[in-house]
Amino acid sequence: MRLCLLCCVLLLSGCGRDPVVITPPPPPVPPDLLQPCSGYTGPKPSTEGQWIDAAGAEMRGRHCANDRLETIAEILKPTGPR
Repeated sequence: MRLCLLCCVLLLSGCGRDPVVITPPPPPVPPDLLQPCSGYTGPKPSTEGQWIDAAGAEMRGRHCANDRLETIAEILKPTGPR
């Protein structure tokens, strides 16, 4: 009985107005681009030097994350007509 229902559904789906649109899957993104970038992971800074080091580490982490996002955007950017 289930096979009959599946056949009927397939036959009726061919009667629709809209053509079936097959879209290709997005290109694969390398796993290393999906890993988080590390920022400052030390204890709470208390001196000016520690604050400068922490700010520098956070800045490097944010630049790393932004670079990875730009690379992922270039990989996933659609090219040509589909």
